[in-house]
This record gives sequence, C-alpha cells and structure tokens, in this order.
Amino acid sequence: MFLALVLGIALVLVCVSAALAADSPIKTSVDFSKTKFSGPETIDVSITVTNVGEGDLPAPVTLYYPSGKKIDEFGSPTLSVGASKTWKGQWTVTQEELDAGKVVFAVRYSVYDGPLDENGEPKLQGHKSNLRKKIVYTEAAPEISVKRTITPTTAQKDQEVSVVYEITNSGTAAVTAVKIKENTSISSKTGTIDSIAPGTTETYTFTAKMAKKDLTSAATISYTAGGKTFNTKVESTTVKYGVVNLSATLKADKKGGVPGDTIKLTLTLKNSGTVDFTNVTVTDPELGTVFEGLTVAAGKTETKETELVITKTQDIQFTVKAEDTTGKGIETATGRVTVTSLDPNQQIALSVEAEADRSIVYTNPGTARVKVTVSNNSTMEVKDITVKAVDTTLYHFDSIPAGESASFIRDVDANLPERDGRTYWGTFRFTASCKDQLDQVLKFESNDIRIDYQEPTPEPTKAPLVTPMKPQYEDVPTREPEPAWLEQAETVADTAKWIFAAVAGVLLVLLLIGAVRRGKSRSESKKAMDHLEGANYRDYSTAPKRNRRSEISNGGTEEEKPEETEEKPAEEEPENTAQSSELMAETLRRLYSDKPAETAAEVVTETVENAEAAVEETAETVAEEAKEAVEAVEDAAKDVKSAAEDASSRRRRGRKQ
Repeated sequence: MFLALVLGIALVLVCVSAALAADSPIKTSVDFSKTKFSGPETIDVSITVTNVGEGDLPAPVTLYYPSGKKIDEFGSPTLSVGASKTWKGQWTVTQEELDAGKVVFAVRYSVYDGPLDENGEPKLQGHKSNLRKKIVYTEAAPEISVKRTITPTTAQKDQEVSVVYEITNSGTAAVTAVKIKENTSISSKTGTIDSIAPGTTETYTFTAKMAKKDLTSAATISYTAGGKTFNTKVESTTVKYGVVNLSATLKADKKGGVPGDTIKLTLTLKNSGTVDFTNVTVTDPELGTVFEGLTVAAGKTETKETELVITKTQDIQFTVKAEDTTGKGIETATGRVTVTSLDPNQQIALSVEAEADRSIVYTNPGTARVKVTVSNNSTMEVKDITVKAVDTTLYHFDSIPAGESASFIRDVDANLPERDGRTYWGTFRFTASCKDQLDQVLKFESNDIRIDYQEPTPEPTKAPLVTPMKPQYEDVPTREPEPAWLEQAETVADTAKWIFAAVAGVLLVLLLIGAVRRGKSRSESKKAMDHLEGANYRDYSTAPKRNRRSEISNGGTEEEKPEETEEKPAEEEPENTAQSSELMAETLRRLYSDKPAETAAEVVTETVENAEAAVEETAETVAEEAKEAVEAVEDAAKDVKSAAEDASSRRRRGRKQ
C-alpha cells in the first residue's frame, strides 16, 4: 500500500513537471567540449537560451554556474519573442560531478503566471530551470612509453656520458609527479617531471663522467594518474670503459639568443691513434645528419663548422661514428651544449655613432677630439655599457634607459701608419659592449672614422726686429696762463658773430626791397616813353578829347579827314597808359599849359631827356649801393669767422696745457 502511494506521488510530480515544461516560455541547449572524463578536467561550455513563448519576457533572464554563482558574462537580457542569447565559457568538472555523472547549470526568469491579484490578473512569478548535462566517468587508464638514449656507449676516462629519458604519455589520463630513480653509478639524484599531458612527451637528462670502469644505467620511474600511483622499470645496460682514439668536442659561439638568431657550432675531431678513421658520420637527434663521409687521418685534427637557427631552448650533442682501417666501427660523442631561446622583448639592441672634430692632423702622432653616442634601441633598460677603442677603455655608462641616448667626448691620440710609402692615415672604430640575461658579452661596433696626416705649411719668414733709437727728452716750457680778459673777448666775439649775421640778414632784405622798387619804377618810365614815341607829331594847342588820339601828318599841318573817315570812331587807348605813372602826369600838365606849341615841344623833349638821365643815375646808384652792401656783408662774415677760429685755437691750446 505504501509503495503504491509513493509511486502515485512520483507519477503526479512527473506529470506536473511535464506540464510546466510544456508551458515554459524558454528553451535551452547545453554543449560540452567533451563528456567522457578520467578525472577532474576543465572543459569548454556553450549555453543558449531562447524565448519560445507567445510574448516578450517581462523580466531579465540570468544564468548561473553549477556552484550557484551568477555568470556575469551572460548579462541580464530581456528576451523578446523568438530572441536568443548564448554564453560561451569554461568550467572545471569536479570529482563530485564525476561521481554524480552530471553537471548542472541553472537559468532564472519571470512570467505572469502567479496567483491572481485583487483585479483578477496573475502576478509576476519567478522560475528556475536546471540545465543538466550527463557526463561519463571512466577509470584512469594511464599508459606511458619510455625511451632511453646513452651517448656515447663507450667512453674513456673523464669523458662525459649522457643518459636521456624521453617519457611519452600515450594514455587518456594526465600523468603527474613523475620521478626517475637512476643507478647510483650514473647519478644519486632523482629526476622529476611535474606532469605529462596525454599525447605529449617530456625529457630528462642525467650526465656522468667515465671513470676507469664501466657504468651501469637502470631506472625505476614512478608517476600518478587518476589518483593512483604506478611504477615502470627500465632495464639495465652497460656503458663500457675503453680507449677511443677519436675524440669529439663541440662549442658554440654564444649561449643563445632570440628566435631567428644564428649560432655558429664548431666541431673538432682529433685522431690520437695510429690508424685513420674513415666514413665519419656526425648526427644529432634534433638536427639529423650534420656531417658525413669525413676522414680523420692518424695524428690529425679536423675542424668543421655549422650554423643553427634558434627556434627554442634545446640541448645539442653530436654523436660521432667512424670505422678504422680494419673495418671496426667506433662510436663517440661530444659534450652537451645548451642553446637558450630568449624572449624577443628582452633583446638588447644598441647603436654606436662616432664623429671627429677633424679629418686631418698636421703632426704624427696627432690628436683628434671624438664624440661617441650610444643609443639604446631596446624595449628595456641596458646596464653596464663599456666603450672601447681597440683594447683601451674610453668610457663606462652605468645604464641607458630604453629609447634614450648617451654621449661622451674624448681626445684620442692618432699614431698614423705609413701607407704605400707616401701617405699616413688611419681608421678608428669604437665598440660598445654589455652583458645579456645569459651573462654573455654582446658587442656593437660604431662607424669608421678616417684621419689623414698632412705636412704643415712652412711658417713665413718674420721681418727682423729693428731697435729704435733712444728718444731724446726735452723740457717743455711752462706756458703762462691766459689772461682773464681773453675769455671775455671770446664771449664778446661769439656775441658779435650773431649780431653781424643778423645785420647781414637785414641788409639783404633791404637790398631785395630796393631792387623790387627800382624795377617797378623802371617799368613805369618805360611805359611813359612808349607813350611819347607813339607818333611823329602831336597838336598840343588844344586839349585832347577823352579816349581819342590826334591824327598827325608828316607835313606838320592837320589834314581834314573825309566824312566817312571822320564819322568812324577814333581808336580807344587803354586808360591805364596815361594814368600808370607820375612822370606821365607831369608831362601832360605841361602840355596843356598856356605856353605856345614850340615851347611845349621843348618842354616835352627836356622832360624826356631828364627822365632818361634820372633813370640812368638811379640805376648806377642802386648798383653801387648793392655792391657796397654785398662787400660789407662778406667782410663782416670774414671777421666773424676769423674771430671764431682765433677763439677756438686759444681754447685748444689752453686744454693741452
């Protein structure tokens, strides 16, 4: 009965859940990058939420991790009808989830399907939907393979022997806590590897020096997978001690560099026996066959070089195989050389620039002043930079920050060698050096500076120095001081100079005024003369009519004019001819007096002659007065200049004393 009740309740719950699921307005999909696990592991997860309801969701949708923490990257979208939102991320499957066989995410949303409110409308109610994804937990099936390489298999005393273990995880479970216990004749130290992911290989190397007896290699390897510990044994093998007359040495020109840098490897083969070695082949596990078909004669040494482009950090060890003249094969190996790959951001890059203040010296040895500039083109600070010329240290920089430059100036002695038996010149180059992260010295060269030697131009012959005669010294007589009246006279002379100048100016003005007046009088006199000479005869017995001139005939009698002539109006004379001059007025007054005609003519003649004489006399007088005035002005100017020069001369003499 009880069992039936339980089954009934379960059936009801299933039906209710199915009904709710059918009515849910959202649809979800969950994808894992893998569903089968042998232990806890991080996987990629993708979850999509879609609104498949009949309306927009009234509230945001949120997504949660299996731990219950909200997935912030998903956000809180309000999905409209048919809208979707996808989240992609990672989740680490726990052991509890492996045991449960599922991983459960969750989504929360709200819809109006709650109890009815007072208005009869359903209330907004929140819902949670679990997103279950089944996973399969399988027991860890660890599977590893071990490869051991011993180089060389036969070694002489103090020769290095390498034992390399390559462990590959070929199973499906991660391998951790790997420990390699080697035979004590090889090493008393236990080798460790933290972890080996499925499908990967890790390497560990032991090194030992050959003594005077054989070495034995045997190892026990332990590791953990799926919470369990496993052990694997590597069978024993012997490294023989013997005398090998062919030795091999490998060296690199540097310890490493950034990817893309080139390292030069030098292999030296030495045959210390009495027979030749032929068909010498040199190989490396990473590089493959490096050299082949070589011959090393008895007692000889052969050197070979090759280049290696850095791609990663690796150990380089060459294995050398050869045959002697009897056909017996031998094998030997070089020591291991580690090549380290550096971070490109830690690469040191310097540039060095040098310039001299001259390219020619005139003594040998000579001196040139040189400026050297070191620029740090790296992305990091470079410390302890030393600048040298050949083997002489010139300067040391404690540090140069990234992207900056530093300079110094030095006087350098130039001892120039002879070239071609004719010229002397030399080239100078400077080297900046520092150490990188591998403690190897890096060198950076400057540009070349050429210095030439030239014979100096002969110095011109100097003129002989002439010793002048000893000067004769004479006593200078003491000059008596000038009397006080001299200074007063100089003052008076200066004042007189300006007075004379003013007088000369006044005289010049008066002279100009007189000249203007005389010119005006001369013009009026000339007009009077023109009036008198206007006709050969005039009738002075009657007064002339205004603005009319008498008609005069050559016979001395007045002729009657024809009527037509008399009817013509007489020619009008300008009024200003009779009125422009005082002399003309006087002449007219005499003409119209009560004297007879003869006496009037004589008076006219006399008046004209007197006027001409007066004009000539006035002109001569004016000329003489002007000449005298000019001479007076010139004399006054000379006197003033002479007085000024005398006064200036006396002042200079007084200052010298």
